[in-house]
Amino acid sequence: MKEIDGEAKKLNVEILGGHTEITTAVNKIVVSCTAIGKGKSGKAVATQGAKLGDDIVVTKDLAMEGTSIVINDYYDRVKIFLTENEMEEGRSFVERLSAVPEGIIAGKFEANSMHDITEGGVLGALWEMAEASKVGFKVHKDKMPINSITMKICSEFNIDPLKFISSGSMLITTKNGKELIDKLRENDIKASIIGNITKKNGIIENNGVKEEVSPPERDELFIFLDKIK
Repeated sequence: MKEIDGEAKKLNVEILGGHTEITTAVNKIVVSCTAIGKGKSGKAVATQGAKLGDDIVVTKDLAMEGTSIVINDYYDRVKIFLTENEMEEGRSFVERLSAVPEGIIAGKFEANSMHDITEGGVLGALWEMAEASKVGFKVHKDKMPINSITMKICSEFNIDPLKFISSGSMLITTKNGKELIDKLRENDIKASIIGNITKKNGIIENNGVKEEVSPPERDELFIFLDKIK
């Protein structure tokens, strides 16, 4: 509750009420909440606003949350192939999982659409955004921002980093991706253009090979957890 109070103060929001309970049916902390907010009419940026020709921008590095979970929960497995410095850095990703700062900046920049990248990774978020906006997209695998620590973990455990839970990264579409990236970098937020909005179909290109992106299924984190049971 101290952590929740601290985060609420950072975001200038109030906690209206709540309930806590201990039960043997649940073996880890679970937090469920309803968020209520208001904004100026016509100023909200939704998932379904992507426009043909938009640049597709992602913030920070992908799969930070998945990386921090694996390092924190499976220390004995990862210490075999990661250094202490790498594990410490990977653990620190949990401190960067708020996408609020970039959301505020992109909202003022008049982005056409925004979607936080969570379960299903960047490919899941792209599919959901395209489905909601009734458009397609073309992205490039070599432009995906992925930390070297994440790559080592994904390689070791055969995890697809593009389908790995990526809270902390925001998917944004805008007519001027370069200008938005400059704005974000002025605020110490890393961002990358990974592709563009097209008329139809979702395509990822890798070394000249094009593959259609399918609807999101289970996140790679849960597939990984099933493998190591």
